[in-house]
Amino acid sequence: MIVVVTGGGTIAPIDEVRSIANLSSGRFSAGITEAWLRRGADVYHIHAPRAELPFHRAARFDLDLPERQALTEHARLEQLRRDYAAIRDRLHLVPLETGTVADYAATLERILRSVEVSVAMLAMAVSDYQSEPVSGKIDSESGSLIVRCRRTPKVIRSVRDWAPGVFLVGFKLTVGSSREDLIHQAEEACRTNRANLTVANDLGPLREGRHTVHLVRPGQPAETLGPSATLADEVVERVAAIMAETRGTDPEAR
Repeated sequence: MIVVVTGGGTIAPIDEVRSIANLSSGRFSAGITEAWLRRGADVYHIHAPRAELPFHRAARFDLDLPERQALTEHARLEQLRRDYAAIRDRLHLVPLETGTVADYAATLERILRSVEVSVAMLAMAVSDYQSEPVSGKIDSESGSLIVRCRRTPKVIRSVRDWAPGVFLVGFKLTVGSSREDLIHQAEEACRTNRANLTVANDLGPLREGRHTVHLVRPGQPAETLGPSATLADEVVERVAAIMAETRGTDPEAR
């Protein structure tokens, strides 16, 4: 099975040194890619320049740990090294060059048109607005700065044209929404994006360390997962099972 996962956040340049960005770290999408790799898939991981990467995100060592904890941490990192060695030939990291929406769209289209992708999970936080970038650098002594923005194209809405048969999973993030409103917005996103499924979550529980997601499909009851330390694995397991149900295939098929 070949999977595309996207992660991190795009940017919208203001001038040659400033840009509008968002808070997406790419951590959850990195976990999703790791889960697919553990299931035996080949994964094209399209990521923003500063996004956290699969396996790399966990490869940090705290030099201030007490000796006993340091030995445990060393063992964890050694296991991580072995895990990475076992999958690295199936992990294809695809970095965006500039990190803009246009860059993301072109990169995603290239991969979807050139590789027979089974499932695409588009967790990239894509800028909804962009300004007309100014050449050079805006004078930092200016008393105020007004940035006029225009809407950017919804990249996910072109995916069906690039890869008609792909199982398309979109992501929806809201702020301060009730569960009912969040699920309603995710249902609308499924329709407008021509997606098979939308993973919906709200920023409030995420910031509080209670990351919870809702798997939303048109005409089906929403499924709630989390909070859990293995949430990315649980999401991938359900996506694989839903694909099997809708396509009549083995969820473990590779």
